Amino acid sequence: MAIRYYWGRPKDVIRWYLRGTLYLSAQSRKSYIEKIGAAPGNLTRLLKLLDNLDEIFDPVDTDSIALLCLRYVELLSIPDTAKLTGLSKSQVSTRTARVMKKAKEIIAEA
Repeated sequence: MAIRYYWGRPKDVIRWYLRGTLYLSAQSRKSYIEKIGAAPGNLTRLLKLLDNLDEIFDPVDTDSIALLCLRYVELLSIPDTAKLTGLSKSQVSTRTARVMKKAKEIIAEA
């Protein structure tokens, strides 16, 4: 199957984008905690999410991950994403919400 997306395979793009973002956020929080002596706050949730990215994205189909890339990597609004993909706004919302719900469940377990 040919790669249909100009930025590469969506599953790899979103996974590495999130991994990098979460890692930088966790490192920043860890450094802040060490310097100030603050409470850990959301650090455990960030680390838990980092450890479980594969669990979140492995069952998700490529087209849904492509929608996530458009929404969160390219920062397109739901109407812009719908216009670009030909999906309805509710389809864009529903497909991205499923993945975000799984992420929220994992964070809640931390």
